[in-house]
Amino acid sequence: MELGLKWKEFSCCEAAGHVAVSHEETMETAIPEYCPDVARIVDTVGQLKVREKKLSNGRLTITGAVSVTVLYTSEESAGLRSLTLTVPYTCTVDDQRLASCRSVCVCGRLPLVEARSVTARKLYIRVMMEFETEGIACPQKSICQDTQEEPALHLRRREQEVQVLTDVWERECNFNQECTPTSQQGIPEDLLLDRICLRIISCQRMGTKLIIKGEAYVSFLYRTDGQGLCTYDAVLPFSFVLDGGELPEDGIYQAQAWPIDSDVRILRTDEGCSFGVSMRIGILIKVYQQLHLSYIEDLYSTCQDAQVARRPVSFAQSHPARHIQSEASQTLEFGQGQQPFVCLTGLECGAVSPTVEGNQSVLRTNVRLKVLYLDETGSPVSTERVLEVSVPTEDLPKTVRAMCAPAAVQLSGGSCQIKVPVDFFLEQEEPCRIDTIESVELQECGKEETPSLVLRRTREGEELWDIAKQYRTDPELIRSTNQLGEGETLPGGILLIPKVR
Repeated sequence: MELGLKWKEFSCCEAAGHVAVSHEETMETAIPEYCPDVARIVDTVGQLKVREKKLSNGRLTITGAVSVTVLYTSEESAGLRSLTLTVPYTCTVDDQRLASCRSVCVCGRLPLVEARSVTARKLYIRVMMEFETEGIACPQKSICQDTQEEPALHLRRREQEVQVLTDVWERECNFNQECTPTSQQGIPEDLLLDRICLRIISCQRMGTKLIIKGEAYVSFLYRTDGQGLCTYDAVLPFSFVLDGGELPEDGIYQAQAWPIDSDVRILRTDEGCSFGVSMRIGILIKVYQQLHLSYIEDLYSTCQDAQVARRPVSFAQSHPARHIQSEASQTLEFGQGQQPFVCLTGLECGAVSPTVEGNQSVLRTNVRLKVLYLDETGSPVSTERVLEVSVPTEDLPKTVRAMCAPAAVQLSGGSCQIKVPVDFFLEQEEPCRIDTIESVELQECGKEETPSLVLRRTREGEELWDIAKQYRTDPELIRSTNQLGEGETLPGGILLIPKVR
């Protein structure tokens, strides 16, 4: 006779298929007629935008665009000029580990953006992209929680607290806001360059809603009506209210944000000029939950033979990302008596390399920053610096990503000091295994005489359950017969094992 079992199912998401891939796009394009000829390219800056991810049969297709801004000078007009071009891309990742995944996390970088003038009216653009992809599989796990009622049955239960990633989902939100420079910063005539960095401050569930709060750090380079250069930096708060009725109330929520699309324009009114910022923001939300698992590890019957089939249930215990911050610093020296003008045109972290040095784990990444400044003649010049940043950690994480926070630029005399906070986000997974029963077959015992009392010497490390199962008796009956307290370990020597009547 097969014993009826009762099962408990739970969702347990885990990382699968971490893949890094590079992708390159090139294009030649003519300069629009309304733009002056190119005499000298000063700087080329790109912003990577991931617009769509499609996952099908182990193939991930990432589509989007790189917004490339070329800063240049022209003999036809004074001052710095800019031209923004869109370079579309489609990148594919083939990995059969992604076939079982429900969603995928994508982190993109731009290690190379360059522009060359083919002629005064034609440009050659080249961009190199790097994507780190990580599939998220969410298989259903099941464990034996109970059995049907059998008076002669003894169950060995186990209780365990685990923390797992139970859900991953994505949403898109729109963000619109205006910001106004002060009169001392000059009246904007033309927007040359915009740079946007997104950061999530908090993500929590309130009632049936999920409240997400964050900040958009915006940095603008513009030309004034007097042909001078000015910069404007601002922190724009944002918040979104999403429907979270199906999410657990006791969950721990973490979110990441990235720009899908953005548009910055100069708004002119009778009161003055301001910047209008419109963005479509992608948000990835991870839900962690503390689960109490109660399951049957073993069983036996005092009057029947029990043929027990076992199976292991393996899953990953996941923890919300841990945050560690470090800092990169760079000092630029200018000519004596020169009033420096500095604008950060590019700021990006590279991939993180975990290493072990002695008894300590270290995480390293490179910060690439591009700086636009004016030389002794007042001409715009660009320079690039690569700074290494490292942080010690207790152990190597499963996955880690680095992100540059808004930089602080301090001008002092003929020098400029740039400090860039770098945030490391460490996600850890720990393998967990539960041995539970899969099926039980009960059979009638053969007719054999067993003594009513057995004297047996205990062995080191032996448990009361194992002895009771061996002689098909009740563990509590052995405990009371030998006057053992609840939870007391078995004493050395002789143990009285009574028969169940």
